[in-house]
Amino acid sequence: MTFDFQDSSLLQKAVQQCEFLTEDQAKDFITNGFVVIKSAFSQEIAERICTTAWDELQEVHDISAKDRSSWRGKPDGYIRTSGQKLQIRLIEEAPQARQAQLDILGGSDRLPNEGRDLSLHGGIIANFGVDGDSPWQPPGPHQNGWHKDGWHFRHFLDSPEQGLLTVPIYTEILPESGGTFLAKDSIAPVARLLSKQPEGFHADGTQGNGYLIPYLVEQCSEFVELTGEPGDLAIVHPYMLHRRTVNPSDRPRFIANLAIVLKEPMNFNRDAEDAYSLTELAVLHALGEESINFNTTSPRAAYMPTPFRDKEDFDVQRGVLLKEMAEMANRGVVTPAWAESFGYMSNR
Repeated sequence: MTFDFQDSSLLQKAVQQCEFLTEDQAKDFITNGFVVIKSAFSQEIAERICTTAWDELQEVHDISAKDRSSWRGKPDGYIRTSGQKLQIRLIEEAPQARQAQLDILGGSDRLPNEGRDLSLHGGIIANFGVDGDSPWQPPGPHQNGWHKDGWHFRHFLDSPEQGLLTVPIYTEILPESGGTFLAKDSIAPVARLLSKQPEGFHADGTQGNGYLIPYLVEQCSEFVELTGEPGDLAIVHPYMLHRRTVNPSDRPRFIANLAIVLKEPMNFNRDAEDAYSLTELAVLHALGEESINFNTTSPRAAYMPTPFRDKEDFDVQRGVLLKEMAEMANRGVVTPAWAESFGYMSNR
């Protein structure tokens, strides 16, 4: 049953549950797949995290905040730090950032420990750029590296392992300065595919070279570059396809990528008294349905992410993936011809 999203009582009920987000912000998240909360946490917090990151970058990678020449010439300017010694609990130091996430997820009761553990950490993802890198290009489908997050679990329509993706911004990100590319209209093709696959998909099919990604991103036409200021928080739907990009500027880009785990799987057929989360409504809106019954037909499974598998596990998982790829090709879900030239796996 299709429904008018703008006049839907489901939307109004979800908005009424929000304590921080405005109705316009709620609608933006549902229709665009993400919303940027300005000044969600203080610049002092951003500076604290950046200081921790620079210390680790100096110690581990010999990259100095005071020596710009050290920022380039590395094998990969896209560097993660661990920042394990620093944890900033949102409930204590950034309650607005916490509440914005709770609003989108339908309230604290849908998170483990009622969301009291939501935090920012000292670890960052730096994008410095590298010598000889290709020039910046605007986002489009025919690019490498598009992916759907979640390399450690089997993907279902209602997967709780990644109920939300949050991207705290720690340094100013101007246009063409290494900001993440987002495929705004990717929620719909991802939702359509997952809704028709109750047995789920292997995680490897949706990662940076996954065979499913070109099939999905080819259906997208609305792409944006994530920009912002220190203290901003981008809250992104878990279905959002995104990719890293080059940073040709002389400004380092520091962000993080934090997955929010749900207490229970998403529910797309809630009782009248039980409001949908904005994350769930975004899926229903993308599918044009007021509710859907969805039940998994295979067990939820955890995977060791590819970089950390031993040889035996790698071979086992590759065999499972290749079998799935052949089955999907028989169902008409075929990797487009251009994909292999951009480094994606293919089931053609």
